[in-house]
Amino acid sequence: MADNQPMEPDDEDIAAYAAQHAITDAAWKFAEAYWTDGDLRAAWIASHPTLRRCWAQTWLMPMREQARAEGLEPDEVVEAFTADEVDHPLWEPFARTTIRGADLPVNRDTWGIKLNPDFVAPDVALLRLLPTPSDGVIHPGEHYVSVPLLMQYEDGPGWRLLNLVSEWIPEPGWPPNMGA
Repeated sequence: MADNQPMEPDDEDIAAYAAQHAITDAAWKFAEAYWTDGDLRAAWIASHPTLRRCWAQTWLMPMREQARAEGLEPDEVVEAFTADEVDHPLWEPFARTTIRGADLPVNRDTWGIKLNPDFVAPDVALLRLLPTPSDGVIHPGEHYVSVPLLMQYEDGPGWRLLNLVSEWIPEPGWPPNMGA
């Protein structure tokens, strides 16, 4: 084969591409819903229940006593928020507050996801969402700003967002630990 001829991908290359496509597609589902469309319900479905729990606890933490005074048990509120389709009276105020913080100008025309995720655990991968360089390539030694997206794989739903803007595996609690 001549040096200037493209190589045909082998089965291993095809499998690696298919695996990367599944994880980047899942990351884009969250990113576009959250940052592009401002649709927390769609972003919620693309997020892992652990992230949902931590996000709800973070929001509810300073209002726990007020919630109790209004007859709401904070753990029950948080549990309701872990569902794909949340049906709870506090969802709308939570969604309004949460989506207000989604202010990155993310879209597929000007942003990309770095290929070759770093695996943090066997089922947890770290992706990086970043503005696309003008030539579309990050060159060796070049610095760039990125948004970490921690993804987790589970049988059934597949890849979902486990944490954003952090490389930390989140830990639910009062307060939750979502990393820095």
